Amino acid sequence: MEKNNFKVIPEKLKGKTVSDVAITTKAVVIKFTDGTFLDIYLDKSGQQLKTSTNKLEG
Repeated sequence: MEKNNFKVIPEKLKGKTVSDVAITTKAVVIKFTDGTFLDIYLDKSGQQLKTSTNKLEG
C-alpha cells in the first residue's frame, strides 16, 4: 500500500479563517473557509502525532 505524506507549512495557514472543527479521540480536523483542511492525528501505533493538509477542489 502506498503511503501519502503531506507537509504542513504554517505560513500557508496564517490568516485563514476557520469554518469548522471536528475532534475525536485520535484526530482533530480543522476546516478553513477556502476549503483547506488541517488534519492532526495519531499514527497507527498511537505514539506519534502526524499532520497533513489538503484542499478540496470544486
